[in-house]
Amino acid sequence: MVGSEHHHQNHQQQQQQQQRSKEALGMVALHEALRTVCLNTEWAYSVFWSIRPRPRVRGGGNSCKVGDDNGSLMLMWEDGYCIGRGGSGDCYGDMEGEDPVCKSFSKMSIQLYNYGEGLVGKVASDKCHKWVFKEQNESKFNASSYWQSSFDAIPTEWNDQFESGIQTIAVIQAGHGLLQLGSCKIIPEDLHFVLRMRHTFESLGYQSGLYLSQLFSSNRSTSSSN
Repeated sequence: MVGSEHHHQNHQQQQQQQQRSKEALGMVALHEALRTVCLNTEWAYSVFWSIRPRPRVRGGGNSCKVGDDNGSLMLMWEDGYCIGRGGSGDCYGDMEGEDPVCKSFSKMSIQLYNYGEGLVGKVASDKCHKWVFKEQNESKFNASSYWQSSFDAIPTEWNDQFESGIQTIAVIQAGHGLLQLGSCKIIPEDLHFVLRMRHTFESLGYQSGLYLSQLFSSNRSTSSSN
C-alpha cells in the first residue's frame, strides 16, 4: 500500500510539473504574439486580459465557491507589450521613461474589469469587438462604428491614454479573454484583422479558460450530485 501511494504521489507531481511547463511555454507564446502585433502593425501597445473567477464567500465560513453567472467573473491583465510613440521596443515597467504612451500603458496592469459589465466587460461576454477613437466627432470612421449605438461610455482610464497620444483603441474578444490594442494613429475598423487576431490568440497553447471550464464542470457535477 505504501509503495502504491508513493507511486501515485510521484505521478501527481509529474503531472503538475508538466502542467507548469505547458503554462510557462504558453506565457512565452502569448508574449511573443503580443510583441508581434506591435512590431508588424501600427498598434503602439497590445494587452491580453484573461477571464478569471471572482471568489464568493458563502455563509460564515471561509470556503469560496465560483459560480458560472457573469457576476462571478472578472477580466485581469495577463500580459502586454508596448513600443510607445517612438516604436523603439518594449518599455513596460519603465515608469521613469519619457514616453507618455508607455507610462499610461504601465498603469493598465492594475486594472480589473467586471465580466459582462461596462464596455470592456460586455465585449468579452458578447464575444464581439469595438473600435474607439479619441476624436469621435472629427473621425470619418465614426459613422460606421456601430459600437456607439448601443454601448456604455468609455472606461475613464482610457482618457489618460488618449491624453498620452493614443488615437485609436480596439478591444477584441479572443479565445478565453480579450485583446486590447492602442495606436497613436487613427486606424479604421477592419473585420479581417479582427478575425486574424482571434485566430492567432485562440490557437495559442496558453488556455487560461481551460481552468475555468474545468472548475465550472466540477461545480455543476457537485451540485447535481447533492
